[in-house]
Amino acid sequence: MALRGGQVSPFLARICDLPLKGGVKGVADRSCGEALTGMRAVVIGAGIGGATGALALAEIGVEVEVHEAGARPVEDWGWVTLGPAAMTGLDQVGVADSLRAVGFPVTKVRTVDIATGAASEFSRTEPTHRYSSTHVWRQDLISILRNQLETLGVSCHYDSSATAADLDADLIVGADGSRSATRRSLGNLVDPAYTGEIIRYGHHPRPVAGLPTGVLHFWRHGNGVAGYVGDARDGSFWFSRHQSDSPTATVDLPTMIVPLRDTPVGPVLDGSRVSRPIALYDLDPTDVWHRGHTVVIGDAAHALSPAAGRGATSSIEDAVILAKYLRQNQFAVHQALESFTSNRRPVALAAYRPTPGQRPVAATAEELDLRAQPSSERPAAGPKAPRTQSSA
Repeated sequence: MALRGGQVSPFLARICDLPLKGGVKGVADRSCGEALTGMRAVVIGAGIGGATGALALAEIGVEVEVHEAGARPVEDWGWVTLGPAAMTGLDQVGVADSLRAVGFPVTKVRTVDIATGAASEFSRTEPTHRYSSTHVWRQDLISILRNQLETLGVSCHYDSSATAADLDADLIVGADGSRSATRRSLGNLVDPAYTGEIIRYGHHPRPVAGLPTGVLHFWRHGNGVAGYVGDARDGSFWFSRHQSDSPTATVDLPTMIVPLRDTPVGPVLDGSRVSRPIALYDLDPTDVWHRGHTVVIGDAAHALSPAAGRGATSSIEDAVILAKYLRQNQFAVHQALESFTSNRRPVALAAYRPTPGQRPVAATAEELDLRAQPSSERPAAGPKAPRTQSSA
C-alpha cells in the first residue's frame, strides 16, 4: 500500500523489492505490481489454510494482515500427509522445498481388507504435479508457513480475539477452523457433526521392519481402519480409527490397536508415544461460504474427517485458488468469491463422507498456478467490494 510522501509500506518493500522512499527500484519475480492499487485483505486464522491464504494473497500483490487466536509458537504433536496438489500449492507460496526438507515423500498407498485379504494400491505421484505426497509434522508445516509470513513482512497478530465484525478491509478471509465464528457471521449456523468414529495416533522413533518406507499402509476391518507410514529418519507413524457410539464413549487403547497387532507394526506399538482418543467431526459444505466481502475457506467452510484423507490438502487448494480467482477477476471481490465458491463447493461435496476406497478429487497444477497471466489486463486499481452483496 502506498504511503504519503512517495513511500511504500514495509510489506511492499519486502515482497516487491521496492525502496522505502521514492520510486520503484525494481519488481521481484512475482506479480506484486497489483499491490500498488491499494487492495488490502485480512485473514482470520494462521493455521494451515489461513497462513497459506495470506501467503497466496501476498504472492499476487495484495497487502495482507493476519489475526490468529492462538500463540505464535506452534505446539502440535500431530502430523499430516499432504497430497501432490498441496505440495504444488505450497510451492506457489515458496515453502515446498522447506517442507520436503523436514518431511519425507510418500510415493504409494496400499490398502488391505483384513477380513478378505483383498489388497489394492495406487501411486501418490500425480500427473502435472512436481512433488509426490509428503508426510510432515503439523507443527513444522505451520511454523514454516508463519516464518514465511514474517519474511515477507506480513503483519501477524497472535493471541488476537478479532472477529470479522471488528475488521475493515477490501477482503476478509475466515480460516478460523471448523467452529468458525466467521462462518456464523455469514449466517451459516451449521455445526460440525460427529462422524461416529474416534482416532488415536502413535509415533515410534524407529521404522518397522518388513514394510517399505514412504508407503502409506491401510488395514480395513469391521470397526474401522488402521494405518502406518514410516521413514528411516523420522520413524513410525501409525493410527487407529475406530467406531464409537458417541464422541464421549471410551474405547480403550488395547481394543483400538488390536487390528495392528498382527501386522508388521505390532512390535513398535507398546514403545510408541500415543495420543488421547480424539472424536472425529466433519462439516456439511452446502451452506453459505461468502457474503459481501467476507469468505470462509478450509475447515471453516467444509471441515473433513481424516477418513477423507485430504483435509489439509483441501485447505491449501482453497487458499491458492481463492487468490487466483481474485487475480483473474481483476480484483473484483464479489465476482472472485462467486467463482471460488462455484469451483470449490463441488470438490468439497465429493470429499464429504466419502465411501471407503473413494479417491479424492484434487486440483491440477494448472488450477494452482498463481503466476500464470490472467486472460485480460487488470484495471489500474482494484475496486473495493460493496458491503452488501448476495451470498453463496
